[in-house]
Amino acid sequence: MRNILIYGGSFDPIHNGHLNVAKQIQKKLQISEVIFVPCLSPRWKTTKSSSLDRLNMLKLALSKYEKFSFDLFELNSGAKENYSIDTIRYFKKKYPHDKLYFLIGYDQLDKLDKWYQIEELSSLVQIVAYNRPHYPISMENVNKYHVQIVHGPKYDVSSTAIRELQSIEVDNNVLSYILYNRLYYAFELQKYLTDKRYYHSINVALLALKIAKRNKINELKVFTAALLHDLGKNVKGEEGALILRQHFKEYLDLPSFTVHQFVGTYLAKTIFNINDEEILNAIKFHATGNANMSPIDKIIYASDKIEPSRGFDSSPLIKVMMENYDEGFKKVLAANKEYLIKNHGDINNRLSSKCFKEYLE
Repeated sequence: MRNILIYGGSFDPIHNGHLNVAKQIQKKLQISEVIFVPCLSPRWKTTKSSSLDRLNMLKLALSKYEKFSFDLFELNSGAKENYSIDTIRYFKKKYPHDKLYFLIGYDQLDKLDKWYQIEELSSLVQIVAYNRPHYPISMENVNKYHVQIVHGPKYDVSSTAIRELQSIEVDNNVLSYILYNRLYYAFELQKYLTDKRYYHSINVALLALKIAKRNKINELKVFTAALLHDLGKNVKGEEGALILRQHFKEYLDLPSFTVHQFVGTYLAKTIFNINDEEILNAIKFHATGNANMSPIDKIIYASDKIEPSRGFDSSPLIKVMMENYDEGFKKVLAANKEYLIKNHGDINNRLSSKCFKEYLE
């Protein structure tokens, strides 16, 4: 007889919290297989991506785990609403000789007495809830329905935070899927960019994230700044000039190619609700550089210049950035200065001049 854990949810998207909870329960209850069951249309909320996208992300996240699988019962049921009892009956028939565990959200414990046919459900499976520290619950339902509480580390991540660009605690393949399929925040971002500029932004973000991970720099801040760095690129003419005059008067003397970095800073704040000054500064100076650049500033500046689709072999510079972002930044800065001189680009605006002077002289 095997122990099988049924793990249902919208998984919109599946994130590291889901996976870590499953791993904790698998270990503590000696679970042979964890079966993830994506729902079609949850009664308590509206999904933000299609069932196909949610399933594709689920497949990507589970591919690394030998004992994690998924079942399409609820997606294929044809029912307008799926009740947990229907799902459990299905699995009871499918695995009649195994012990079934059914994971529910800790916040559902106080509502269990209102679940449809909860008495039968609790007789068919062992209901399990993963402890959320400091979350008050009534023990009445826990005792009445013989719920097993599994204690373990707290994982402070949610699908909502992922969708709103407040967390990137997802599998790397899931993150790429979100970007390339323009889901959640990426759907909003692509409205402001051409396709070419959008894919450049993705490439910068994924490269910057790798550099941040290797150098132990705040990954969420780096990723966010990198993804949004060109947000102002297509705001031109009077609209961009107006934003500059109203919000960045001190930079009115700079050449036109710098305008987008200031406009992008403004849009990141007003459209994506970014208020973190480290993120905003990295966007603000990603094209010119500046004096006193932070680690995040340096990674964004360099990643923008050396992302692989730029059309030259940037692999040596990428390698140095991976090994030591600070030394790598100086090499990228020197290479960019040389490129600008060769192509008669601007190196004399006051921001770039400060940057070259501080880091190259």
